[in-house]
Amino acid sequence: MKRSLWIFVVAALCLSACKKNTQTACGTQVCTDLFASVGVHFVDKNNNPVSVSNFTVVDLRTNKPIMHTIPEGLGYNGGYMEILDDNDIKDLSTEGDNIRVSATNPATGQVITTIFKISGGCNCHVTKISGPDTIQFS
Repeated sequence: MKRSLWIFVVAALCLSACKKNTQTACGTQVCTDLFASVGVHFVDKNNNPVSVSNFTVVDLRTNKPIMHTIPEGLGYNGGYMEILDDNDIKDLSTEGDNIRVSATNPATGQVITTIFKISGGCNCHVTKISGPDTIQFS
C-alpha cells in the first residue's frame, strides 16, 4: 500500500508543472508553467555591451509595433533587450512571424535592423525560429 501511495505522489508532482492550454481554438494540449521570452544582446565592435536607444519591434505579418517594456530592477545586463515573451503569444502565428527589430547605438548613431522569425499562437511558448543571439554594431 505504501508503494502505490508513493507512486501516486511522484506522479502528481511530475504532472503539477503542467497546465492545459486555455485557448480553445488550439485544442487541448499540455504545457509547462515556464515563462519564456526571446531577446537579443547588443555589443559594439569590441564586444562590449551597448545600452541601445530607439529600440523598436514590429510584427511584419500584421505590420503592428509590439510595445514591450522591461520593468525596472529585473537584473538584465546592459545590452540585453527582450523582443517578445509569453504575454505576446496570442499576437503571433503558430508557424512563426517575421519580426523586425531596430536599435540605435547612442554613442555612434548607427542604426541596425535585423529580422527574427518567432512563433507563438497555439504553441505553448514563444520560440525563436531564426535570428541572432547577439547583434554587433561596427
